[in-house]
Amino acid sequence: MGGGIIKKGQIYTTEFVSDDETLAWVDKESQSTEQHILLFSRLPHRRLLEHVDINAIEAYWLSERVTDGAIQPDIETLFSIILHHLSNHNGIVVLEGLEWLVTKDGEDATLSFVRKLRESVHRTSWTIVMPIRALAFESLWLARLRREAASIDLSQPKMEEEEVAGSDSVFSEDTSTGEGTVSFEIQEDGTPHLVMLTRLPPVGFTESLLRKRILQWRRMGLDVSEVEPALRMSEEESYALYSRVEEKVRRAVELERHVNNFIDELSSTEEATARFRIRQLTGLDELERQFFEN
Repeated sequence: MGGGIIKKGQIYTTEFVSDDETLAWVDKESQSTEQHILLFSRLPHRRLLEHVDINAIEAYWLSERVTDGAIQPDIETLFSIILHHLSNHNGIVVLEGLEWLVTKDGEDATLSFVRKLRESVHRTSWTIVMPIRALAFESLWLARLRREAASIDLSQPKMEEEEVAGSDSVFSEDTSTGEGTVSFEIQEDGTPHLVMLTRLPPVGFTESLLRKRILQWRRMGLDVSEVEPALRMSEEESYALYSRVEEKVRRAVELERHVNNFIDELSSTEEATARFRIRQLTGLDELERQFFEN
């Protein structure tokens, strides 16, 4: 049924149905202000933004590229970073890419690395979770791995998923308008179509719902950094700020619709400028005067 409870001072392996489910669990855990989330992901930050609030976690991209936010998939480097965190605060380390480490460094070295992690996390206020694909490993080695890092099911029980879906009904999407919780129709320039999502009512408005809405807006490519302080405000102040930003989003949706309908009348420069301002939620007054008052 899923829904296993992780314990501090322990290291686990776990299997999620998909990478999306893994990151959904990370996003859920990151909503707690009482713990730190250290994520080693196979996805670059620009892709992580589609799934989690990147400001709520500390994330590293496992990559052989030399670029900001990326680290080499090197056992010693990973161990050094994790060990530094284990001596401070509390939280969860999520380490993806164990399959890659086995391919790169071999089974014995990887198992030794996991054993060192188990010994280091013991009696700390941290938990280490390693999402894996069991079929990628030899069965004998997998059994040895699970002796060092027990398997745990962290997937949501089906009943709980249904309850969450019901309680978050304000996020039910109208497919007739092209809305969706995880995917949006893509335009010719590669950006998602802007759509007006169901308005969040003041009754039942929570920080969790606001986080989900911010992520939805980000997935459409909108810069909604203006609303992020609402996550730390009182409920009344938070909803007031959310409402102001939602109104800007509504105006942006209408403006983009106009641009799409009258694209032949705009120069390439005018179109690019308008789309940039719309996504940034800036200069909306000027665009409305330009499009709707002439």
